[in-house]
Amino acid sequence: MPTTKLLHISKKTIKKAWEEIMKIYTKDFEVELKSDNSPLTIADKTANKIIIEELSKTNIPILSEETKDNYDRLQSKYLWIIDPVDWTKDFINKTWEFSIMIWLVENWRPILGVVNVPSKNKLYFAEKNKWSYLEKNWKIKKLKINKENNKILVSRNHATEIELNLIKKLWLDSKLCWSIWVKFWLIAEWNAWNYLNMYPNFKEWDTCAPEIILSEAGGKVTDIKWNKLIYNKKENYHSWCIWTNNTNHKKILYFINNI
Repeated sequence: MPTTKLLHISKKTIKKAWEEIMKIYTKDFEVELKSDNSPLTIADKTANKIIIEELSKTNIPILSEETKDNYDRLQSKYLWIIDPVDWTKDFINKTWEFSIMIWLVENWRPILGVVNVPSKNKLYFAEKNKWSYLEKNWKIKKLKINKENNKILVSRNHATEIELNLIKKLWLDSKLCWSIWVKFWLIAEWNAWNYLNMYPNFKEWDTCAPEIILSEAGGKVTDIKWNKLIYNKKENYHSWCIWTNNTNHKKILYFINNI
């Protein structure tokens, strides 16, 4: 199936999930705790159900944060990866820092991605070698990285000494953020320079859709050895990742590898 058709299916699916979870967002709802003590709400379950039902029609395996993993996916050339509600804590606290993410992997690398930020009415999407776009209020604009911005983004929860030392060493203006998608969004829309994360357990559903959107807009995403991130692994996590506007990627990697 052509990627353009799959992109259309992804956008239609994510908008359907978006409409349903925003109905929940405006009301009171219960919060459960998963085995790892992370929160789970009816919004996560509802979005997960909608997305899986729609994407299953493509006969491509699906990896979701909210569904038990099926390792048969490892034998597939293609894989959908989804995060029904990225950063559920912010959904619970009724901030704007949450999103819905869908993307498609071919031979371990992302080839399309769609991210919806419901509370901002923003839809980001990209296909491999076809640029990145932002759709808002029925208008679509191409995204292009700002090569001049000098701001670095770090996690409020997981910032390490390496990251803090990098900020001091390179005299960077820093900003603390919660959701990984917010960090990608700030880079993709010209508002930041780069994002460094030395956290050792970054899940594939956190990075894949934002990676292709940022890359197609002119940014750079690698691990600290300049390797591309690989998806559809048995152990589905990354560690020590760097996202930049591609201007000083080498400089940051040099600093990290020589401390």
